Amino acid sequence: MNKDLIDNLQILMPVHNEGKSLEEIINKIHEVLKKKINFSFIICEDGSNDDTLDILKTLKLNYPIDLISHPNKKGYSNAVIDGIKKATSEYLLIMDSDGQCDPNEILKFWDNRKKADLINGNRTQRVDFLYRKFFSKFAFYVYKFFFNLELKDPSFAFALMNKKVYSNLSSFKPQMPDGFFWEFNARAKRKGYSFFEIDINHKKRKYGNTKIFHFYKLPRVAFINLVGLIKVKFFYRD
Repeated sequence: MNKDLIDNLQILMPVHNEGKSLEEIINKIHEVLKKKINFSFIICEDGSNDDTLDILKTLKLNYPIDLISHPNKKGYSNAVIDGIKKATSEYLLIMDSDGQCDPNEILKFWDNRKKADLINGNRTQRVDFLYRKFFSKFAFYVYKFFFNLELKDPSFAFALMNKKVYSNLSSFKPQMPDGFFWEFNARAKRKGYSFFEIDINHKKRKYGNTKIFHFYKLPRVAFINLVGLIKVKFFYRD
């Protein structure tokens, strides 16, 4: 038997109103990983009001999917935490479901899995609106000042971690409702876990636009997440 098939991977994907992209992305991941890695999905459906849930129920018949669904939106970070609590595998990969993460890159994460406790993706050419990149760059410098974490892209939701990491970071109450990886990586550093960063291909979103980071919402989101960073740094030590 191929040694890789002995290892165990779960792929956690938070989902909200991604009905148009889900079948394509899940099928692509399956095609890339089948016969290479023993894997399954954890899908955290978070109060979608399109046909996302119906599509997931159909996909569940054909793919190894552990589906978590909430009738009301709990928010990105809470949805991810719900998925982490369900994880049991040796390795857990967290990635977004909007199609901007290239499934082919999963094998790159897998090949580097032994190099650190967390393998983080770095968007070498980030495909986002200019205003988002501006706010993210500003947040990066604030974050670097607070936590001095040697990551080029600490906010990117494309990361692989071993069981030790996610088991010990599965029960905190998120202080950054839409900035999960900013917070998760800071807490992981505080616990002494090691990091390794790989350059990955960031793709343009094929369907729709982000519902959280619209221009008119971004100042409020940035403020809430800044307050969250301050809380994580000075008040929430676990």
